[in-house]
Amino acid sequence: MTYDAVSAYTVLFGDGEAPATVSVHGSAEEAWGALDVLVRGRSRRWRARPGAVDEHRVTELAERWRAADPERRYWQVAPHRLRVTVPAIADRTTLRPA
Repeated sequence: MTYDAVSAYTVLFGDGEAPATVSVHGSAEEAWGALDVLVRGRSRRWRARPGAVDEHRVTELAERWRAADPERRYWQVAPHRLRVTVPAIADRTTLRPA
């Protein structure tokens, strides 16, 4: 077995009423986009906009959302490097030229 590492991003989002929403994404852009959808979905003032996701704008909106009830509302986007095992497909001795 050989080892490799992959990147993953988790989004944690909750307001104390329902169970927290947790999702896993393969890129930072996907994770920030998911948080953007969650925050905008809970607000009547902020509606989704097509286009690229701006991490700083999403952070600002999420913090404004949380500030309305800081004792119960929370969010987090966290990067991870996951160590994964990769099975050997062929034994190196079988790869010698004939």
